Amino acid sequence: RVLPTMNRPVVQAVVLIAAAFVLAVVSNAVASRDRKLVLPGYYPNAQEVPRRAEARAVPVPVPQPAPAPTAPLSVAPPTLAANTTTIATAPAKPEATAPHPASGHPLPASRERAETATKSAEPPKPATNTLAGFAPHPDKPFVEVSGDEAAELRSAGALVLDARRTSVYEQGHIAGARPFSVWESDVDEKVNKLYEERSDPREQLKPILVYCSGGDCEDSHMLAQKLWGVQFNNVYVYKDGFPDWQKRGGPVRTGTNP
Repeated sequence: RVLPTMNRPVVQAVVLIAAAFVLAVVSNAVASRDRKLVLPGYYPNAQEVPRRAEARAVPVPVPQPAPAPTAPLSVAPPTLAANTTTIATAPAKPEATAPHPASGHPLPASRERAETATKSAEPPKPATNTLAGFAPHPDKPFVEVSGDEAAELRSAGALVLDARRTSVYEQGHIAGARPFSVWESDVDEKVNKLYEERSDPREQLKPILVYCSGGDCEDSHMLAQKLWGVQFNNVYVYKDGFPDWQKRGGPVRTGTNP
């Protein structure tokens, strides 16, 4: 009775391959020497071990003597022509002289030029400082000034700041004044930017003139306090403000530009 698994083609093929392998091994074992399987080709030295290669002597190069130095070729310098032209130079003229301003004796022109250059090289006299009376005051945030002092500060180049609202500033302000309204949100930004412009301590000691509408207006005093808080120690408040400036006939400008 054949087992059920033998009916499968795959199993039958495996059995046939195994049987053929067994038969091939058996037949090759019992066959004669001439009929046994051999490798194709002819290998007469397959079982011989090659000998180790003998070390060959490397020839050592023999140094050759350096060639003897040859004498450099001498080249005769070219000879100048027999006929040469002689250039005659004119005799130097005597140096011009000028009378000495003190003794009246003549002096060489070169010495005269040297004395003139020395006089012109003298340092110029220092210019009069118009802001000498406005010294820094780090112990207090501001100092109140009059209209004359405010005009003096402005003419001397002091920075002028308008503490009123921008809308009022555009209607009329001191010519050259910058808008720094203390009631607007960007006042701190403007103060910090001014500090960046004058980060050098020497720049911070320069005078700054602040004004508003005068009278009971405290905008200029509030702005002076902010400036003093960031190390500006030379701030002046124009106590009578813009109305007094107009009465004095000071230069006024309208619009957004200083």
